[in-house]
Amino acid sequence: MKKKDLYTTGELAKLTGVSYKTIRHYYESGLLKPERVEENKYKKFGQAAVEQLQKILMLKYLDFSLEEISEMLKKEEPAEAFAKQAELLKKRKAHLELVLQAVEEIQSLASDNQWEKMLDIIRLTTQKEELEKQYAGSDNLQKRINIHAYSTSKVPWFSWVFEGLELKPGMKILELGCGTGALWIQQRESLPENLEILLTDKSEGMLKSAKANIGQFQEYFATKNIRFTFLQMPAEDFVATEERYDRIIANHMLYHVLADKRQELLENCANSLKTDGMFYASTIGDTHNKELYELAQEFDERIEIPRWSTESFILENGGEQLQKVFPQVTMNEQENDLLVPDPCAVYDYVESWIGNAKSILAERGEEFQKFLEKRVSPETPFFCHKSTGAFRAFVRE
Repeated sequence: MKKKDLYTTGELAKLTGVSYKTIRHYYESGLLKPERVEENKYKKFGQAAVEQLQKILMLKYLDFSLEEISEMLKKEEPAEAFAKQAELLKKRKAHLELVLQAVEEIQSLASDNQWEKMLDIIRLTTQKEELEKQYAGSDNLQKRINIHAYSTSKVPWFSWVFEGLELKPGMKILELGCGTGALWIQQRESLPENLEILLTDKSEGMLKSAKANIGQFQEYFATKNIRFTFLQMPAEDFVATEERYDRIIANHMLYHVLADKRQELLENCANSLKTDGMFYASTIGDTHNKELYELAQEFDERIEIPRWSTESFILENGGEQLQKVFPQVTMNEQENDLLVPDPCAVYDYVESWIGNAKSILAERGEEFQKFLEKRVSPETPFFCHKSTGAFRAFVRE
């Protein structure tokens, strides 16, 4: 078909190899806009629609929902969108290579174990993809942070972490999975002078937020000679070099590292510490958020509880993993609970969970809001136990 200024729906379908029904669906969803609608109600699409359709098809291939595609197309410039598509394709390629490797390894197993092993691989890689989508930007993380404003602890979380780090002037620090950089912003007035801090995160969106947040206080940090550098990198890609750190921090993130990679990461961290250095890893306990989980499932038992995303490294099993690498490991648990008077804070927290909570609330959000308003108020704040703590590990006894 020759290039034209305007295409009917059928011509656009033929040009792009997409069915008439699919193009109509994209139009009704608001993703495709015709150049004009004629008196007979025939829609005519221009070159902009052709380009838009190509973007939709690419993002659909990458398993984004129409809702996600709509948001991406609204926010991003073409160059940024194509860069993200390239990155996601690389991840999909890596995923397929991992599955191929697993299939080749499975062939050597007894037939009784082959399907079970394959299901394990698929489950792990699917969970990994869920986490990558969850932390592509800072929105979900921020929703989870917001509820902790209702903590009952006398010492705020980041102040508690800061005390455990025992930072001194002139230290060199590495934080793996820095998120939005909240630790350094909230504790800026307490930081000693002459620090060199490397912040890493696998998410481009997270690292962008961290840069912006810390950039707001750049002049203040300069007066204390505190220097930040940023590196986009998955924690499992960190390898030991000649560089030595006084502190390596993994704040609520080691459970996101696959088990077969975590031990290697811990060894690299141990080999990257100075002789008197400390590896600091915070995490949650098995009873963390128990009441919130029960509340969500009381409303709708279909809501998936995201325990799988953290259970591989918690207070109950993290020490044993660290002791395989570090000769000295201690654990401290923060005394802390939540009393939440705001039903919207509970709603946002549940909606941010990994799994199907967001899609269920898209259908039943108004019902859930009314359900929470009957249970949560300033007069009857919602109680939730927080089980949080941290390990401090040292390379020498």
